[in-house]
Amino acid sequence: MYRRAIGVGAVFAATTTGARAGAQPSPPCTAVASEVATHEGAWPAPLDALVTLRARGVSLRDALDRLGASSGVPLAYSSDLLPLDRTVCVVAERRPLGLVLATLLSGMSVQASVVARQVVLAPTAGARVAEPARVSVLERVIVTGNAVAASRRPSAVGVEVIDGEELRLGGVGGLATALDAYVPGLWLWDQAPGSLVAQYGGVRGASSFSTSYPKMYIDGVEVANPLLVTQLDPDVVDRVEVIRGPQGSALYGSDAISGVINVITRHDGASSSGVGVQVSSLAGASATQFGTSLVPTHDQRIAIRGGTNLRSGGLALEFGQTGAVFPSAQSRQMTLVGDARHVSASTTLSGSARLFDRRAGIGNNPLVVASAAPMGDDPTGAYPTQGGARGPGDGGYVRYSAPTPRDGDQHVRLYTLGGSATITTHGVWTHTLLAGIDGYRLDNVADATNPFDAGVDPSRRGAAGSADRTTLRASSVAQMGGGGAIPATTLTLSAEQSVLRQRSATLAVAPPSPGQRYSSVVDGVSSAWNHNTGMLAQVSTAWRDALFVTGGLRLERNDAFSGDDRYPVLPLLGVAFVRSLGPIEMKLRSSYGKGIRPPTTTVRGAWGDPMSAMGMRAGLDPEVQTGVESGIELYAGNMFSLQATRFDQRATGLIQNVAVAVDTQLRAGTPERRIRFQPENVGEITNRGWEMQAALRRGALGVRGTFTSVDSRVRTVADGYLGDLRAGDRMLAVPARTASLNASWTGAGWSTTLAATRAIDWINYDRVALSRAYTSSDGAEQRAVTGSRLRAFWRSYDGDTHLRLSASRDVGRGLELLVIGDNLFGGQLGEPDNLTIRQGRTISGGLRASF
Repeated sequence: MYRRAIGVGAVFAATTTGARAGAQPSPPCTAVASEVATHEGAWPAPLDALVTLRARGVSLRDALDRLGASSGVPLAYSSDLLPLDRTVCVVAERRPLGLVLATLLSGMSVQASVVARQVVLAPTAGARVAEPARVSVLERVIVTGNAVAASRRPSAVGVEVIDGEELRLGGVGGLATALDAYVPGLWLWDQAPGSLVAQYGGVRGASSFSTSYPKMYIDGVEVANPLLVTQLDPDVVDRVEVIRGPQGSALYGSDAISGVINVITRHDGASSSGVGVQVSSLAGASATQFGTSLVPTHDQRIAIRGGTNLRSGGLALEFGQTGAVFPSAQSRQMTLVGDARHVSASTTLSGSARLFDRRAGIGNNPLVVASAAPMGDDPTGAYPTQGGARGPGDGGYVRYSAPTPRDGDQHVRLYTLGGSATITTHGVWTHTLLAGIDGYRLDNVADATNPFDAGVDPSRRGAAGSADRTTLRASSVAQMGGGGAIPATTLTLSAEQSVLRQRSATLAVAPPSPGQRYSSVVDGVSSAWNHNTGMLAQVSTAWRDALFVTGGLRLERNDAFSGDDRYPVLPLLGVAFVRSLGPIEMKLRSSYGKGIRPPTTTVRGAWGDPMSAMGMRAGLDPEVQTGVESGIELYAGNMFSLQATRFDQRATGLIQNVAVAVDTQLRAGTPERRIRFQPENVGEITNRGWEMQAALRRGALGVRGTFTSVDSRVRTVADGYLGDLRAGDRMLAVPARTASLNASWTGAGWSTTLAATRAIDWINYDRVALSRAYTSSDGAEQRAVTGSRLRAFWRSYDGDTHLRLSASRDVGRGLELLVIGDNLFGGQLGEPDNLTIRQGRTISGGLRASF
């Protein structure tokens, strides 16, 4: 083994924290000097290999990987030693590998250890690595909001990044837990294990009625139905990047009306040994007010990673089960994720695959109060007594017995398969190609957007069907001018084609037969195709590495639009200004964007009323949101940060499934009471508010918090609107305030994380009272659950504080003890309404082993 120190100058921590070294501009583009000017003597093999590298505005990790590919020498490194997300700019023409490494890693106390023709970057003798390497926030490379990975510094749009290491440290597996704790302006309701559908409390307010959601991607592949993504496997997540507001629509197209979430999986290799295996096992129990005993829960995981920084692959399997929080509401799930990556001198190929399968019981909600309800006279005497009903011989009435829950389990299966290629040229262009497919299969999945519980309205069946979305995208980015990592001008050209095929269960209605009183409904299946083509042109300019201006325009042709909206135009305009104030770096930013969502989406197709096609009003407008965000960001290196953002958005055409009548129809010869829904445009909505966040890191201690204040309010109501909203009303189920506080401590061999989140002050339906009215024997009460009369069932909610604690202890030989406590205050009711039952206080413990 041969060792040679290649880092010179100050120790690593002093060069990567602006709090100590002062705020720095983006890295200048360094041309690697000749050997004679820099070092004496020849480099030993394989550090003497001559390499050519042109890495401008890329991450340190990408630069190291391309360097290894160019030389044919694998490089082994750790994110604990190097700030791999840091933006770098190095140009080298046939220079020794050791010399180029010395230039890239200048100021970092690492040294090259040559082991079996592999170069391992390890700490220099005597150097202390007190904490993982962290890069300045503004110099971090992000992919969301850019066609290729680029520095966050010039971005005029606020982008939040949740690091996968933080998720692993806290044992976070739920999407709601991650987003609520780390992302201001976005709230995802925490639901019972038996719920398979995500419910967003808003993304900077409401972008739809009961179905606000961001557009979602997994490794750049568009997810067919974002509301079905409820879980994250922290073992395979590299990071999660989030944009709130319509500003992301210029790059990501229609349906990104309220924002974008991009889940980026890991593609790193193993340690220098070549293969790494990690196994974890957790088991515990939850307390519940709605059962006679504790609810068991367990989670088993295994993750395998192998390869080098040039060729790597991974496979992770997760299986978990949770007992019934209330009767028949048990669940189980399985996740399988694989990835692969290959790096050459000019091309990076990566691919990933995901399979998620979850089953849950429908559950007999103990809060649902059901009673018999008369359905009216039957003067024809055509209907015999069925299922507890009363026939003509009993007084001429058809009477239903109490509603019974649907039979069977809910089942959802999701899959994603995708691959991408990034091609760098010797000129100014970088090209990316992406192809992928994402889909789902549903069976009997409960509607989370309907105020009527399945036990109250059993005729409203669970969603059944499937969808598959194929995505093809090609982008080219030219970086021109400037002398640093951020070019003077960046031109982005992109073209995208997506094809969606969706199949959903429907109901067809036949008029009454002679002598019958009611119409009949017959099960059916609808199939629809949608093609969406988008083209983007975007230009960004930089002046003195301080002032950045971005403008872009996306033109689409989407089958889901019609008339004047068939070809939506989605603009983006933004400006950012960065300045150093002594040890503080300040960034000011402002941006404008426009987003649009068609009247028909996979979400509405999956959970819309099966008869909604008949009730669809002609000329239903798309949902459109425009708005401005302006913010200030202050950074003292990695020690302290403070951000504040003001957003002011206007949304029009938001669609609500309005309950317009209670009908009686025959199904298989049996009369059913059914609420008839009609999709309608509500009118104009304004979403205004503030987002604030702060973070402090001092040694082993890290503290961060977020706070959001939102006023989401109806300004005008559309002509002919029959629903329960009025001008001046707050949008339902949108919290006026949300907050989070996270504290972590990472010591020698142990770590702990404490997180608290809370939603405060919102209006929603009293779903318990709704169930009583709908199942009442009083016909007037039944009619009260439709149209504007639903206002009588509004009530205020205030929410609970969710407290979560996780701790781990390294006991040696690759073993860690794990303890996780979730929902420690034990609240189960009141979020987002008084009929939803969440999992109670949960304590789990177990082991994690690394080999």
